[in-house]
Order: sequence, then C-alpha cells, then structure tokens
Amino acid sequence: MYRFSRVLRIPVAACLLFLLCATAHAKAADDLNAALRRLDAAALKFKSAEAEIVWDNVQTEPLPDKDTQTGNAVFERKGGQLSVALHIKTENGKPYVKEVAYTGGALSFYEPQQKRMSVYQAGSNRAAFETLLTLGFGASGRDLEKAWGVSFGGIEVLNGVSVARLELIPKDEQVKKNVTKAILWLNLDSAVAVRQRFLSPDGNYREVTYKNLRLNGAVPGDAFQIHTASGTAIQNH
Repeated sequence: MYRFSRVLRIPVAACLLFLLCATAHAKAADDLNAALRRLDAAALKFKSAEAEIVWDNVQTEPLPDKDTQTGNAVFERKGGQLSVALHIKTENGKPYVKEVAYTGGALSFYEPQQKRMSVYQAGSNRAAFETLLTLGFGASGRDLEKAWGVSFGGIEVLNGVSVARLELIPKDEQVKKNVTKAILWLNLDSAVAVRQRFLSPDGNYREVTYKNLRLNGAVPGDAFQIHTASGTAIQNH
C-alpha cells in the first residue's frame, strides 16, 4: 500500500498543478475579456481629453540615461478620426518649446527655436501611425484586439486611480519596427490611459504619464493647427 501511494503521488501532484494552471489561465482570460468589454462601453462615450503630461525617454543601453519633457496634450475623436496635439514646454527642467500635431493623416513637428517645422504624410503607413496614436484614448476593446495581442496584467492603483494594466504585442509589421511591446495603465470607465510605456527593439523605452485629465470638454477649432513664426522653414516628407 505504501509503494502504491508513492507511485500515485507524482501523477496526482501533476494533475493538481495542471488544474491550478488551467484555472488561473481561465480566470486571466475572463478578466481580460471583462476589461475589454468595459472598454467597448466606455469608448462609445469618449469625445475628447486634455491632460498634463510627463514624457520620459529612457535609455538602457549602452549607458543608462533619461530625458524628461513636460507639457500638455489634447485628444479628440470626431467622425471616426482621432486628432492629437502635444505642447512641450520643458526639457529636463529647462524651458524648451516643441509643438506636435496629428490630424487628417499628417504629423507636424514644430521647433520654434530652430524656426523649423517638419510635416510627415502618413500615406500607406497611416494604419501604423494611428495604431500607436489611438492607444489609450478612446480606443475600444475591439480596436485593441484587432491591432494587438493583448494580455491582462491585473488591477493597480496609479496616481490614486484604479487602473487595468494591459500588455500589448503589435500585429502590424511596420509597428514592430519601432515598438516591440506596449504597456497601458487604463481607466476602464473612461477608456483613457493614465500611463503608457512603449518598448523599442533596442531595449530602450518611452513612458508617458497623464495627470489632471479632463474629459469630453469643448476643443477649440484650431487646437490641432500649429501657428509658426515668420521665417519658419517647412520641410515636407
């Protein structure tokens, strides 16, 4: 009897381990599905968002380094299209102005100090552009599932807000050239990100934290137009 129980011990333990893993996997799948369906509902109500931002560019190789930029951001979904404007005001604690706007398939980057603005037409890469730009601001759960492999990282509290951590692997080959993985900390009730992290193929990453979010307010008609100074050189790409 003793020998028989020893023979059974390993298979029984293996079965218990399998059942525990299967149960945990099923729960994670249920949690993910519940989170994505909440995003579907919240995305229907999203119109616009404004926030203060802290943008960290983090270098891990060859030597650790970090640049921090601060400013504010505006997002608007209208007619099925997303427009974005970023107004950078400081870099590493010093005044430094940059303007970024994306609307109608064109990305504009303005550097007043250099009197230079670069305009990039998304063209055939528009899907890749918007896969990144729509991430965390009004994107539905179904939008995420279409463009990303999504896994559920649990519920966390960030800046006093309960958020879901979602880990995303891009499906688009163009996106993969720049982003190998994205991590979102999302308020599921508003379909808005509190933090985003984008990991690049070289191991470095950029992380954007959004504070003092204001949702669904009126957005000025020229919010996504960049007004340049006289003498600014405009470069079209």
